Amino acid sequence: MDLLIVGDRTDRLAQAIQAGFAQLGKQVEILDTLTAAQLFTLEIVNGKVAITPDIPIILRPTDANLMEHDFDQSFHQGEALSTLWAAAAVCKSRVLNRPTPKTMWGLTSTSSVLTHHRAQLAPKTQERFTLTVPVFDTQPPDQTWYLRDLGTFETTAATDPPIGHGPYRARLAVGDRCYEIVVVLADKAWRLTQAPLDALNLESQSIQLLRNLDLDFGVVIWSISPDLTASEIATVEPFPTFDQVELVWHDLLISLYEELFG
Repeated sequence: MDLLIVGDRTDRLAQAIQAGFAQLGKQVEILDTLTAAQLFTLEIVNGKVAITPDIPIILRPTDANLMEHDFDQSFHQGEALSTLWAAAAVCKSRVLNRPTPKTMWGLTSTSSVLTHHRAQLAPKTQERFTLTVPVFDTQPPDQTWYLRDLGTFETTAATDPPIGHGPYRARLAVGDRCYEIVVVLADKAWRLTQAPLDALNLESQSIQLLRNLDLDFGVVIWSISPDLTASEIATVEPFPTFDQVELVWHDLLISLYEELFG
């Protein structure tokens, strides 16, 4: 095995990396958290931590399996996660979105306000977290409340609640906005459109944003004003989908190979 992807075998991005790297002569395995953790042995040798095998890793855990209600399953998954955290943190090979002592998943949060603070930015929005669909008494004339179900991650305008049973995150956002997606890998970034947005410096901003969040691979979704003169962060995705990177896939695949094996 040349590369381990920790994630779901049905993950299209993981599958695309596996297929693309196979053409470049590299063997890639896609394993869930529990199976991946069982690959590694950690030991202290001459006062230093040694890990076997020491191979490049991409962390893309979907981890519905980490939310098991059965006590034994939850315990086993927790132990597996701890082992994987340690292995990915100390191995000498390249790890994309390497865990830190602070967190396994970078500093992103389901709260955009908290994510802004962690990224050393000043948030310009309001948020509410509720167990049931909230009722909004006030709304600025130029903004709209949007609602995300934190179980299904579907987002809609609050007037048309998303599918799911909650809990919910509500956020104020300016209506009639355009969106641009920026794919980031280490010190490289690609916008998905050819819109005239060079003055906004979205690529360099996105690279710095992920660095501040202890990430080196992800997607930043920017909200753009109708006149294309202003932007603000809509979402940071530490585990991008294939749909979010497909338009720059060729360049990203080559850069992934260079980043992991160069």
